[in-house]
Order: sequence, then structure tokens, then C-alpha cells
Amino acid sequence: MTGNSSPARRRSVTLAGKEKVATDTYVLRFELPSGDSIHTVAGQYVTFLLERNGKSVTRSYSITSEPGSHAAFELVIKKVAGGFASNLLCDAPLGTAFTVLAPLGKFVVHDPGGRSALFVATGTGIAPFFPMIQALHRDRPQTDTTLVVGYRYPADIILNERWTRLSEAWPRFHLVNVLSRPDPEWAVKPRHVQEALRERFRDLSNFDVYICGAPEMVSDVQDLSVQLGASKDRIFVERY
Repeated sequence: MTGNSSPARRRSVTLAGKEKVATDTYVLRFELPSGDSIHTVAGQYVTFLLERNGKSVTRSYSITSEPGSHAAFELVIKKVAGGFASNLLCDAPLGTAFTVLAPLGKFVVHDPGGRSALFVATGTGIAPFFPMIQALHRDRPQTDTTLVVGYRYPADIILNERWTRLSEAWPRFHLVNVLSRPDPEWAVKPRHVQEALRERFRDLSNFDVYICGAPEMVSDVQDLSVQLGASKDRIFVERY
């Protein structure tokens, strides 16, 4: 199911679209030169080759757009206070050219066979899960698939309408948004993804588990998944 991607190489790209989708979070669309295309596998990323104060700097971001061959790709990037690359990319005017190395990465979706799939993320760690879950929907629609994603505030929720549409079109897909600091009018208690997993799952022995986000959360959920019966060789992680 993973397939083969294009060979990784330097590519020129141009910022062609920008949409604010959550607090300080943007979907950026980059186009390749006319006649060029890139074939990606769900879960891969691109690395930007930047320059700061005369020194080379690299920053990597997961590809959010659907897998396959395309002349453009999308990224979800959150502007981090004081962050050089995130502010440079999100504040760049349309038409700005960049150099990237792509596609890269082995954090990709695997054929689940008869297993269910569980995806766990916090914040922009959700980015690689867009194409990964799309690939399951396309190629293995019989797979029971759950996405658990944690945010601080309701305004931080990223592209919720996309997931809602998918859940309406695909009954086997389940979305669980977790808020650690919900607004008072939200009839939910503050919690983290670890609590949501304990509440929702008793046995993960028949699951593929994908985890992406801050290192501490990834380690916690990885340990919890093993406690709940997940096989270590069916747990796939990416730390941001």
C-alpha cells in the first residue's frame, strides 16, 4: 500500500496559496515549475533549504495534500513565536520562490490487513494524517479508522470541516477532538489524548497505531499503546 515515491532531489517551488485555518496556523500551497511533478507516498515530508545570517538552515514539514503525482503540494504550518522558518514561510508573499528537498520520510501508512487503524496527534502533528487516512479511505475502506487529536483551545482545531465531511462519507472513520482548555460554553471536560485513549479503548492488540507530535506525548502514547496490547512492530511514530 505504501508504493514508491519520486526520488528525493532538490526542487524549486513557488508559494501559490495561503489560507489561515486555525490560530496562527496556515495551509500553504506550493507549486512546482511548469512540466514538473512530484509523486508522494502518504506521510512523507519536504525539507526547506533556507539561509539565515549567511548560514544554511533546514526545516522539514509533512505534506498534507493527497498522495500521488501532482504539480503542487500543501503543508500545514503553525507560526511559532520567534520561529525563523515558520514565520518566514507563513509571512512570505505569494510568488516567493523556495528550494526544497523532496519527497522524504518513512513515516508512511501501511497495509492494515484485517487490523483497525488508530491515529493520535497533537496540534500540527495532524498534518501527515490527512494523506494517510485518505489513502486508507481510498484503498482499504473496510478498515475501522479512528483519529484522536489534541488541542488546547477550540480555535486551535485544524481543518475540522474536512474531517467532518470524511466522517459523513465514510462510516468507518471516527474523529475525536480533545481539548485541554475548552471554552466554558463547551460541554466537555478538559483532558489530553492519553485520557481519551484510556476512555475509548480497552484493547489495541488488533490495531495499527500511528503517533505524531511533541516528543513527550509521542513517548507517553507509545507506552500506553503497548499497555493496551498494541504490538510494538505495529506502532509507527514521528516526533516533531
